[in-house]
Amino acid sequence: MVKVLQANNKIRVSIGTAAVLGLRRIKLEAMPTTAYFMTYSNTKCTANCAFCTQARESSSNAELLSRVIWPVFDLNIVLQKLKKHISSEKILKRLCLQTINTPDLFTYLEHFFTRIQTLEINIPISVAIHAVERQVLVKLKEMGATDIGISIDAATKDIFDEIKGTKVGNSYNWDAYIDALRNAIDIFGVGHVATHLIVGLGETEKDAVEFIQKMYDMNVSVGLFAFTPIPGTQLENHTPPDIRTYRKIQLARYLIEKKISCLERFSFSENGEIIDFGIPLKELYNIIKLGTPFITSGCKNCNRPFYNEKPSSELYNYPYKPNSSIIRKILSELLGEEVKLIE
Repeated sequence: MVKVLQANNKIRVSIGTAAVLGLRRIKLEAMPTTAYFMTYSNTKCTANCAFCTQARESSSNAELLSRVIWPVFDLNIVLQKLKKHISSEKILKRLCLQTINTPDLFTYLEHFFTRIQTLEINIPISVAIHAVERQVLVKLKEMGATDIGISIDAATKDIFDEIKGTKVGNSYNWDAYIDALRNAIDIFGVGHVATHLIVGLGETEKDAVEFIQKMYDMNVSVGLFAFTPIPGTQLENHTPPDIRTYRKIQLARYLIEKKISCLERFSFSENGEIIDFGIPLKELYNIIKLGTPFITSGCKNCNRPFYNEKPSSELYNYPYKPNSSIIRKILSELLGEEVKLIE
């Protein structure tokens, strides 16, 4: 019991959030607009997802989630800093609590939300969690969660089984995740439920678009991630996605989310590549020029700076609106010589 209590009084904080809260002094290329926290445990995650640094068989640094460092801090100190920040700086608009699947997870969550209520911290709170039963989702809302994230991560059931399901020794099940998302919509409401898609796990562009359309048909928002190989994970030697492919899927997600186009209007090659987005070329050009489709997607106020890449490399997800030179490059990547015809 002492060990559980000690774990409950600790929390992991992404390094960018720690800097915003004054817990660490580092130079930031872009300020996070969400406070990213992660549950702390004395043990590793009971799951064994092939891409994850926190997986039970991973030999990755325990401070990592993707390529981001998440140092451990005292929970009370972190929440006091957060409360002070909310009343003054106001950079952080939301709190996102990433959860690690451990035996003491729900004891931890009860303690966390009790501390939030005691300190009267007024901020929307998202909980990112594995597929759980309906009554657990109800309990999370009663505790104080305003939003829920249940990350499927893979575009197809077969890929899910390969990287997150039975083939890596997990009990996670594709259908259970779909059911959990449907329950979450009922409980939290439209606009408060999200999932993630990691691009680069072996799916085709068509697979990705079909998944995105299915999620938006369910009123579930989709946050895109580029697969990031991390030493110590099962997929440490797997290749990140091609940037052009990622841009096409970003654009497709934006068009579907905004109801500008839909799966039925897209055209695909025999290999599942997008060859037409279902809208006139000039309109597509103008949307690309906005730069908005290439900003980090997902929950409101989530910009997760440099989660998938170093600031010095080409960004998959921009934590800010891309500048004109970046947009020119994206136009060239997506439209090629057709840019000259439009202009």
